[in-house]
Amino acid sequence: MRIWNERPTEIAHLFNPAFCSLLLRDGIMGFTEQSQNGMPYPLIFLLLPIVLHKNTRETLPKSLATKMHPWLQQNEEVKIGFSDRCAAITGYTREAILFGVAGTLFRFSSDLTLQAPPLRLPPLAWPRDSEPVICRQRARFVGKWLATAGDVTTIFATWGILP
Repeated sequence: MRIWNERPTEIAHLFNPAFCSLLLRDGIMGFTEQSQNGMPYPLIFLLLPIVLHKNTRETLPKSLATKMHPWLQQNEEVKIGFSDRCAAITGYTREAILFGVAGTLFRFSSDLTLQAPPLRLPPLAWPRDSEPVICRQRARFVGKWLATAGDVTTIFATWGILP
C-alpha cells in the first residue's frame, strides 16, 4: 500500500479511509441489529471486498430471507478472485479501522468485537441512487447477513478463504 500522496487518484477516492470507515460502521450497525453481540473482528475484513466489488454488490440478494450459504452455492462466480481481493485491500481495511476508531465511528469492546456507538452524523449530500449511497445500504445489509450466517470460521470457509 502506497502512502497517501503517491496513490493513483482512483485508488485514493475508492479506498478513502473516511468513506471506507463509514462503510465499516454501516456493516457493524447492520450486524448489531441482528445480533446482541458486536461484530467479530475478522468479519470486518469481508465487508469492503464484498461491497466495493460492483459485480458482487449487484449480485447480493435483496432480503435476509436469502441465506448466505445457499446463495453462495447458487452464485459461485462471486467467489472467483475473492480471496485475492481480500488480501489486496487488507491494508485499506486496516487504515479504515484506524480512521473509524480514532474518529469514534466504531470501537472495540472488551471481547474484541466491534460496536458502533450511537452518533448523530450530518446528512451527506449524495443523491439517493448514487453509488456511495448504494454501497452504504449494501454494507448494512452485508452486516445483517453476516450476523445470521454462523460462526466466523464457517463464513470464511463458505467464501473460500482462511481466517
